[in-house]
Amino acid sequence: MNNTRLFTLLLSISFLFFLSIVSFTQTMPKDADPALWAKALKIHKKAIIVDGHNDIPSPMVDDDFDLSTNSIGKYHKDGDPFHTDLGRFKSSGITGEFFSIYVGGETWKAGRAMERAMDMIDATYREAEKHPGQLTMCTTAAEIRRAKKTGKVCVLMGIEGGYAIENSLYALRNFYRLGIRYMTLTHNVSHDWADAHRGEVKNNGLSDFGREVVREMNRLGMLVDISHVSVKVMNDVLDVSTAPIIASHSSARGIHDHTRNVPDDVLKRVAKNGGVMMINFYPSFLDARTNKEENERAARLKPQMDALREQFKNDQQAFNEAESKLLDANPIYIADYKRIVDHIDHMKKVAGIDIVGLGSDYDGVPFLPAGMNGMEDLALVTYEMLKRGYTEQEIRKVLGENFLRAFTQAEKVAGNRQISGQGSLKKLAPPKTN
Repeated sequence: MNNTRLFTLLLSISFLFFLSIVSFTQTMPKDADPALWAKALKIHKKAIIVDGHNDIPSPMVDDDFDLSTNSIGKYHKDGDPFHTDLGRFKSSGITGEFFSIYVGGETWKAGRAMERAMDMIDATYREAEKHPGQLTMCTTAAEIRRAKKTGKVCVLMGIEGGYAIENSLYALRNFYRLGIRYMTLTHNVSHDWADAHRGEVKNNGLSDFGREVVREMNRLGMLVDISHVSVKVMNDVLDVSTAPIIASHSSARGIHDHTRNVPDDVLKRVAKNGGVMMINFYPSFLDARTNKEENERAARLKPQMDALREQFKNDQQAFNEAESKLLDANPIYIADYKRIVDHIDHMKKVAGIDIVGLGSDYDGVPFLPAGMNGMEDLALVTYEMLKRGYTEQEIRKVLGENFLRAFTQAEKVAGNRQISGQGSLKKLAPPKTN
């Protein structure tokens, strides 16, 4: 055996040994460079990774889903695949995960917004208490850093949908006490003090009370989240906020002109604000072709879907299976994981690397980019950034350090204040519900 072949063999053995001892189970892409892949995994393992948005509390409340359940190959009641469980957390390398306390517009209209939020908060604490060896509740940047050292997943909470506070700053303060550390001001429906990214324009952005909500969140140390809101609300928030803001799960409109994404002029303002835009992994938010084909398929198959719903109206599992077969028979183009990094590239070019973070939307989207099945595949993003020439420092910023910087600054803006004693007493009439 010549020296070149011997060196190649030894190098291959060393790569296999390295891959056997790291905690990630993600399979190396077929076209990957083994040395670069090994380097990416090493960076990924060392980094503090913070994911801005995970909708797993919904099935935790609705279906009593336990995170110790192996969710690979399993589906939500609506037919969407699971992306999250304790084993997948370990494989992902995630240190800090924001569990989404999701309250939608329909729940608000039904008069159950605060009740729904409270149920989800309790379910989140329940999972952390059931699995103390793997999970720990966190409310500060320092606690996230400590969790990395202990090897636990730091469970944080963010409200998705400002409907949850039911127009009450008193409620906002109590949600902070319960551990909420960001609030998305709307979901997809405009309400009494903030306009959503689509639908009715009720306030021309933020109302006066909406501006007071932002000021009170700054005072508390609760991050203002501009995902789901209108562009006018994005700019109104930036006019008011004295603390860094976030978009917990939104991508770049300069890559895909979707209302759920953030335009370039706002990205530039967020950079000056010190905030972070956490990129959503949903392919229809990442890519125009995927979005177009998904919408066209939905319209084309609507009569068949309606017939299936009627046929299986008393059997959700049978409907899910029939729906899956129908969709499989009508495939669409699904952008792959590299498209996530296209959005990272764009944000870096427009506003600098310090603005970029990750907000997957795990368990809140019907499918992930091609090549990704769940959170266990997160290392693909690290690999693709490394492949494109990002430095280790830049990669670690995107994975979590940018968010930690913004979170720490928001805590400093709040300072040593009284939660209620110095709180705003401004009021708005309770929401009118159906």
